[in-house]
Amino acid sequence: MLRSTLYGLLLGLSACQLLNIEDAENVPGRGSTAFDPYAAAASGAIKLSLQMFNGCAILSNGQPVAKGNSPVPGYPTECADPTAGDPSHAPKLVPQQRFQVMTDTKYFLNQITLTDTVANVHTDPKDLASVVRWMRRESRFKDLDWTDLSQEGVRWFETLSQGTWSREIQFRNARWMLSQDDSFTLEVLDSDGSVRQTTTYNRRDFAGESSMAGHTNVSYTVENLLAPRSPSDAELRGVPSPLPGIGGITYRTMVRVDLVGSTNPFKDFRVLGVSGDGALRLTWSLMPNSPFTIPVTFVRPSDVAPTCFKEDDSPTPCGFGLDPRVQLGRPKNGQYYVPGERMDLVMDVRDGEGNRLHRKELLPSYADFYAGNTNGMLYAFEGHLITQGERDTTSAYQVVGPLQDLRTWSDVAGQPPYFSASGAAAATYTAMVPEFASLPIIPGFFTANWPTRTTVTLPPDARPGTYVVLTRSVRQFMGERVSKGNAAFFQVGQAERTAYPNRVGNCQTCHRGVVSLDNLRHGFSVDHVESCKACHMSTADQPGRIQEEMHRLHMNSTKYPQNKADCRMCHLTRESAVRPSLTVCKSCHPSVHGDEYFSMAFTDVGGPSRFSNCAQSCHVDKTPTGHILPD
Repeated sequence: MLRSTLYGLLLGLSACQLLNIEDAENVPGRGSTAFDPYAAAASGAIKLSLQMFNGCAILSNGQPVAKGNSPVPGYPTECADPTAGDPSHAPKLVPQQRFQVMTDTKYFLNQITLTDTVANVHTDPKDLASVVRWMRRESRFKDLDWTDLSQEGVRWFETLSQGTWSREIQFRNARWMLSQDDSFTLEVLDSDGSVRQTTTYNRRDFAGESSMAGHTNVSYTVENLLAPRSPSDAELRGVPSPLPGIGGITYRTMVRVDLVGSTNPFKDFRVLGVSGDGALRLTWSLMPNSPFTIPVTFVRPSDVAPTCFKEDDSPTPCGFGLDPRVQLGRPKNGQYYVPGERMDLVMDVRDGEGNRLHRKELLPSYADFYAGNTNGMLYAFEGHLITQGERDTTSAYQVVGPLQDLRTWSDVAGQPPYFSASGAAAATYTAMVPEFASLPIIPGFFTANWPTRTTVTLPPDARPGTYVVLTRSVRQFMGERVSKGNAAFFQVGQAERTAYPNRVGNCQTCHRGVVSLDNLRHGFSVDHVESCKACHMSTADQPGRIQEEMHRLHMNSTKYPQNKADCRMCHLTRESAVRPSLTVCKSCHPSVHGDEYFSMAFTDVGGPSRFSNCAQSCHVDKTPTGHILPD
């Protein structure tokens, strides 16, 4: 019955209801709350994610997987450290942790991430021939068809530390990248190496693979640079190091195959009749003689340890799924907070069955995270973003409002037109960055358990309206890797509710059913699409800036089915579509203005806007030609 119902809802993608964008609250363009066919154990099948890094299977906490007694011939006894900035020269690790999968359970393959990378090996940026030679002849992907590989161009982006830049060259058009009829065969092996289950997935069974969305990426990046002084500046200047032995230019060459987001969760398999050590073998049709094999420990449901917590903090076995919550303190007047008032937030992260993943008053430490003792909760660390190229790991929260003032902005030197609680407040939940654990000014950081309770002080001039706490978490448990976001609303200065400005929307036109926003990247519903601006602000020209990312992702996607010149697909108001920005326009028109405004991207805070709001000058009275705009 469940499967029949889901099939019917998926068929709506091509049925006459595709463009029905009304919802129960009569909010135009927002669309009905997207049906989410994935609800962990209640779905009928569990998302399975497989990740390998430089020849070793890895977990989402960045740790390599131990072989144990699994039937994986030739599996390394030592693995490169996926968390190291330079895994090529850092000491190798002896894997200690296991990749666990639950028996008597249905799974479907939702993520394949296969990475091969070297750092500080190709140290001459002018010698791209050596870079390509490594990819084609030495990397673990040398058996692929690299014919027609081409260089795309140079992209500069600012890193998490403002003023530090990276220069990336991406490569495109190799025949294996353009293939659409290749497949991945997944086999379940028991302790003897015998095949118990076999399922084959096509590339079309995955929604995301584009580098524009942070997935498959073939690139050569030079990191930790000062900004170039002109378009013709051929000198790559490293950022001066504040301490001896720290910093310096890093040269990174990467081949990363990353397919995420199943479009066919009904192509599932059941792990039956196995227990103890075994393996999962993935054979790519483009590399038939070089399968990727992951050591696995199969765990019976009755053997799952009671490491989660009930309401009274007593132990209980964990279940699948993820439900990050936040509890808000009661305002003093009982109705709404007033400007300047302090409010308590209590983080509460649970599995899909309502079991808490942590103790009521404390979050796990970073030591627990790296040791795999967080019941699957993931924290952010540099290796995810830089070494592995993984963008979806951070557990965090953000407080923003009022909702009616939420909009993108481009004044780096100014303040956003809405309140945004960040910095130390967000650091409590993400437990900050692990590199700081070694600094003597923060003793005990690495082993500290962080309180679930934090306090946010509203500004004394907070404008009245509805505010929101956006909380998001990422988890890997028994093979399932899932992201989920939730929203908790509260009032400031008045009891009457206010709403998002509804300048963008219509996401549910394409993102419905299995590819709904609930199931992709951060796990937020289409109802909260305006809230993307809360975290993806324009405070720096970093990867993830919402204006540029959304255009680059959709305009360069082969899977975006709509007219790319029709701005009405996403823009609900004319005002939101006629304010061009140089960086946004370049997502579709990379040669616009050539290098004429190149230096704008590297302007220090306080100077001219590095995002070059063209609408304030030349384009103020002229709308984009060839674009279909909202009325």
